[in-house]
Amino acid sequence: MNEDELPERMSRSAEDYLEAIGLLCDKSPSGQAQVSEVAQMLRVKKPSVTAAMRQLAEEGMIIYRPYAPIQLTTKGRAYADGVIRAHRILHRFMIEAAGLSPERAEAVGCLIEHILTYEEILGIEQRLNARAFER
Repeated sequence: MNEDELPERMSRSAEDYLEAIGLLCDKSPSGQAQVSEVAQMLRVKKPSVTAAMRQLAEEGMIIYRPYAPIQLTTKGRAYADGVIRAHRILHRFMIEAAGLSPERAEAVGCLIEHILTYEEILGIEQRLNARAFER
């Protein structure tokens, strides 16, 4: 994710779903996710996931058919990767710069990843990387 390729931000809910799908697809040998896995990961009910999947499919982020595994499109994979990367940057920042425990960093990072712009998150990453070289 560089500044020239930053996508338009989606809703917090849509980003959470894409992040979960991306992580699940990364773990799966088939590269796909199941509605039940997404529901479990996000602690929501399956009908909520189904409704979100329909919306993400309409937006071209995923390939979804009822009772079939969920697949990310190229566009969806790129967006999911960006959200996952932002999450990891903020998690690292909360631990290294703010001194939070990994568990607390996870909770706080999840909240602020949707508030900050991608430009701000990239700025945090640059500062973290510069700090690493100063040590």
